[in-house]
Amino acid sequence: MNEVDNMIHEISGGTSSLELYEDYLVIKPSNVQKLGGQTQTIPLDSVITISIVKPFLKVPYLQVITASLQTSKKDNLKGASANVVLIQPGKMKIAEKIRDYIAVYKSEKHNRPNPPAPVGSIDDLRQLAELKDSGIITPEEFEAKKKQILGL
Repeated sequence: MNEVDNMIHEISGGTSSLELYEDYLVIKPSNVQKLGGQTQTIPLDSVITISIVKPFLKVPYLQVITASLQTSKKDNLKGASANVVLIQPGKMKIAEKIRDYIAVYKSEKHNRPNPPAPVGSIDDLRQLAELKDSGIITPEEFEAKKKQILGL
């Protein structure tokens, strides 16, 4: 993760800004909040959810929820400290694109099958080859067991 990565989307508002990259995001406090907030780099894998909140008669905001963001009303976290970016007028589409990108990233990552782990060693393969060569198992049985040992 470094700043040379291509930024996909960026949104800023109020006390913080958010930059979205391929597999992580960066939430930065604005100059107004720099004293109390710090820049956070959050891998998309650690994002539990991202939501757009539209409170009645208030400025809507984008909030990124992670396992480490454990807050209650009395914590009084604001801006970058609460993983929140205010959505300025005309910026709702960008906020929605950020939310949707992360949702798709999470669903694709979750649905991607893990390759099977190898269940044997080279010695197992040698023993298996000896069994095939001595006629104890058929070539078809050898191939099936070899794939199982190699995790293919």
